[in-house]
Amino acid sequence: MNRLDRYIFFKFLGNYALFMSLVMLIAVVFDISQKLDNFINQGASVHAIFADYYINFIAFYGTTFSGLIVFLSTIFFTARMADQTEIIAALTGGISFPRLLRPYFFGALVVFLFSALLSHFIIPQTNIRRIHFEDTYVQDVTPSRPINIHRQVLPGHFVYVETWSPERLGGYHFTYEVFDQDKMREKLQCDFIRFDTARQKWQLDNWVLRKWNEKGHQILTRGRRLDSAFTFGPSTIAPDLRSTATMTSPVLWRFLKQERLSGSEAVTYHEMEWHRRSAYPFSTFILVLIAVALASEKRRGGIGAQIALGLLLAVSYIFVMQLSNIFVSSPSIGPWLAVWLPNVLFAALGGFLYLRAAK
Repeated sequence: MNRLDRYIFFKFLGNYALFMSLVMLIAVVFDISQKLDNFINQGASVHAIFADYYINFIAFYGTTFSGLIVFLSTIFFTARMADQTEIIAALTGGISFPRLLRPYFFGALVVFLFSALLSHFIIPQTNIRRIHFEDTYVQDVTPSRPINIHRQVLPGHFVYVETWSPERLGGYHFTYEVFDQDKMREKLQCDFIRFDTARQKWQLDNWVLRKWNEKGHQILTRGRRLDSAFTFGPSTIAPDLRSTATMTSPVLWRFLKQERLSGSEAVTYHEMEWHRRSAYPFSTFILVLIAVALASEKRRGGIGAQIALGLLLAVSYIFVMQLSNIFVSSPSIGPWLAVWLPNVLFAALGGFLYLRAAK
């Protein structure tokens, strides 16, 4: 790096740290104002509020919106450089516009690697304490009771539960069926099934087991109570949509394989979580390109217009991010495309603005 590269690189990281601190401070103040009554009514201690919740709150939301914070900070300091004719001086000194972008992308690479590391490995661990705190002191929602649940837990092994109670880890009218190709070999039914967390086993009440031998003869057994160590757990029956937020990416990948096998309706949501962990950090490169292309030109009236336009684009990006949750419900748009769609659209915008600014 030459002197100009180091100057831009350290201004990039310095302004990013400043904007991150300011945005997270504002977010914490607003969040406290909304949840203060919950903290007081539920008896949350000051240490728990800040050590268990807000430190992890800052880590989660800071990483999620890191790309947008980089975008705003880059708009700000690049517009100031352009207003003070520093950009013009560099370009007239023989530095091309693509060459001027190099220190910006070095800084973007640092932020990308840091955000990706946090998203894939660190944030899932911090989410455990954050979500536990919210469940204890903030949330006041009665758990929903899923009905008519069908799952494939192993190839050819299917389970059905008529009604599931998350707080009891149990369900009514349970059925476990085993097929060999198109022939049913076993069928286990019971009135009620519950998971014993202490012994890590399932308990079945009023059970009936039917088996068919090779000749098609049925063998019937029944009983009052049966303990079984099935290969699946309660999360397979009714997965918590927030559970994937607490899994590191290697664990999440293995979990996704099981969810695809089971036919869970939540698999789309889990796949979106998997892709977000790479898509959001990668947006740093795209948003930095747009920021430099917008702010590098000196404009009459100072930097206010660039900052206003930057805020408009930031709001537009967030809007498109939220639309991805709607797009994913379409059969023609999968989780991968839905999550990466904001990056695709803004990459096209960034390419257009880059060509325009390079002239």
